[in-house]
Amino acid sequence: MLNREQIIKIGINEKWLEPLNKCFEKYDITDINEVSMFLAQTTHESNDYKRLEESFNYRPERLFEVFKKRVGTIEKAKELCSKGAEAIGDFVYGGRLGNAKDEGYKYRGRGIIQLTGKNNYKYYGDKLNIDLVNSPDLAKEPDTAIEIALLFWRDKGLGLLARKGDVKGVTKLINGGYNGLEDRQNRFDRILKILGA
Repeated sequence: MLNREQIIKIGINEKWLEPLNKCFEKYDITDINEVSMFLAQTTHESNDYKRLEESFNYRPERLFEVFKKRVGTIEKAKELCSKGAEAIGDFVYGGRLGNAKDEGYKYRGRGIIQLTGKNNYKYYGDKLNIDLVNSPDLAKEPDTAIEIALLFWRDKGLGLLARKGDVKGVTKLINGGYNGLEDRQNRFDRILKILGA
């Protein structure tokens, strides 16, 4: 079980303490490596549980860099940025991930693992018996955000790699690549020390 001092040292607001402990208990996650890995990966993904939704407040250059395949040209990125966040979200996620053309922004990334796309909102909502499709902002609430992340964790089979301390393997399964690998490794090492390993 995490305590208040540990959570503050990690850099997470203490309002997350009780939901984390409750969900770790529910999903029987007691191994210090696994707890540390979950915290390292989710704090990386969410900027220490402070960035709980994808903003789409991009400069054209950054939008082009992040969504190059979808956007295609810097001119298109400039056009999208002039239309605002909702237009960008609908463009990059519309018509895929279970979204209609105009639902990309509605089902943008939320929570501590950035749940994205109507299909995922429906899938995790059904698993948790809550209506995330009609109330997508629930994915940002501490209890729900942690449970979604732990269900995702279980679905991806991350526990075994986490217990081995395999930051690279866990990162690949979460990210599809190795974005932020150095930061994820540093967080894992630091959190492991904080938790007393």
